[in-house]
Amino acid sequence: MSAKNKRSFVITKMGIFLLMFSMQAFAQTKQEVSGYVTSFGTPVVNAKVAVVDTDLMTATDSKGYYTIEVTPRKELQFSYVGLQTVTIIIEDVTRTLNVKMLPEVNDLDEVTVTAKNKNQRDFEEEYGPYGKPRRMPTAMGYISTGGSSAYLKGASLNQAAVDISRAIDGRAAGLEVNSEGEIYIRSGNSINNNVPAIWDVDGMIYKEPPFIDISNVQDILILKSLSQVNRYGNMASGGVIIVRTKGAYFAQRKEKVNKTYGNQQVYSDDAVAVENLITVTPDYLKDLENSNTLEEAFTIYKEALVTNARDVAFYADVAQYFYDKKATDKAHSVLSEMETAFETNAEALKVLAYTYEANADREKALSVYKKIFRLRPQYAQSYRDLGNSFAAAENYQKAWLMYMGYMNTTDSLSGTGIDAIVYREMEALYFQHKDKIDADAKFSLPENKSELAYDVRLVFEWNTSEAEFELEFVNPQNQPYVVNHTLEQNPERIRDEKLKGYTSEEFLIDDLGSGDWLVNLKYFGNKQFQPTFLKVTTYYNWQQPNQKQKVELFKLTRQNIKMQLLKLNNRNLRY
Repeated sequence: MSAKNKRSFVITKMGIFLLMFSMQAFAQTKQEVSGYVTSFGTPVVNAKVAVVDTDLMTATDSKGYYTIEVTPRKELQFSYVGLQTVTIIIEDVTRTLNVKMLPEVNDLDEVTVTAKNKNQRDFEEEYGPYGKPRRMPTAMGYISTGGSSAYLKGASLNQAAVDISRAIDGRAAGLEVNSEGEIYIRSGNSINNNVPAIWDVDGMIYKEPPFIDISNVQDILILKSLSQVNRYGNMASGGVIIVRTKGAYFAQRKEKVNKTYGNQQVYSDDAVAVENLITVTPDYLKDLENSNTLEEAFTIYKEALVTNARDVAFYADVAQYFYDKKATDKAHSVLSEMETAFETNAEALKVLAYTYEANADREKALSVYKKIFRLRPQYAQSYRDLGNSFAAAENYQKAWLMYMGYMNTTDSLSGTGIDAIVYREMEALYFQHKDKIDADAKFSLPENKSELAYDVRLVFEWNTSEAEFELEFVNPQNQPYVVNHTLEQNPERIRDEKLKGYTSEEFLIDDLGSGDWLVNLKYFGNKQFQPTFLKVTTYYNWQQPNQKQKVELFKLTRQNIKMQLLKLNNRNLRY
């Protein structure tokens, strides 16, 4: 730990407590893990997929797909000649694991990409004649635009249409659009004509027609035949409509521009405020917003539950709708059903707890964290979350015991990651409430108590260990500081998270100064087809008499777009 935060303490073993709350893992059985292995959107065929330190091994098929049985806490290794080996620790909830492999290179510290002029032949080789691409990027890798597929340019769509489904209605043979905007593809017997097509929008899968600004569509590819859609599995038995927006298109093309990648010294003001980020509103939310009464809205929720019962985001979205309408009882009803549906899924239960916390339902959150602890007694995050939740509920003695339980599992503190978070919160608990706890420890605190204080403490928590993102902090002098949370850029940190079992990080700002601090985030996905939920707790005046906090919950779906999550300034310190 830093000199400022280094405190000496003596911890006495707690006997019964450790018997109840040990970090010893439960006996676990094998679980099936599957997914796609790609490199720059192209399937990696015959990649080796092996369980480390065992004889269990398989290989990817012609579509880059694999399936293998593995015990939680074991490492799954992906290897292929000429590509960097990827090793991932499997967790209890891991079922889908899509892996992107990169070429082996010697030095990536500074890479200059230079454009070159293309002649017409080069252009057609890459894009095909008349500007039609020969292939398009999708959630399942690149797919050819040939065969029985139908290709449409965005400019050719009906710009006056009420939605994307109507915009393409009549533009390709065999398409039928029903009153709900669902598209059925009637093109022989190669696919199930009674099942609507799914949507692949910039690599995100939607089972219902998404909301898309028609003017923002670059092009569309409609897959009709079984041979074309089989990489999507059973969910695509009704065909696939691939939509590439202009934002995604230009992101894919940006490597053609002269650019040097290295340390950036001046912030380029390239983040989109999270409230201005264009996202797809699910149909169930649109239906809720169109309801006339809360009772009607709850009926709509019950009807939508039939098809969304295994969708974590569905419950969180609907519950937040009722919270925003001050219908707390209905929000609780939704979240209660969510808890029942995912009673053994710790990642889903984290979303449940986050939702309660974001709406100041501390006792409800505490109940969920108790359940997560029972599911994951070997995870460091379980100790921290339950301790923090006990403290929020003003049960300081139990909070202390949880922190002590974690401290008894380690010989020394690293000063980073979960160690730093637990110690700082334990330190705050001891300092602020030592008269209310039976502290089985002695701290050497500085005589000048202001050494423990900060203007801002930020704690980031995310529900799934596979989430990858980049955080950017911009000070009032317009200087950025970037923290990478990806397996590629920070493998040791990811490994530490998996081994100890935590999904959180903290950042401290000594002096906000004048002007604004910006906190930006770029999301890269989580190796699944589900959103990541990010909880951000902002503590103002940390370890000062006027300390206050704000909890915010973000649903991350849009990838490779820098969004501005927070704007911090000293006005928040005065109240």
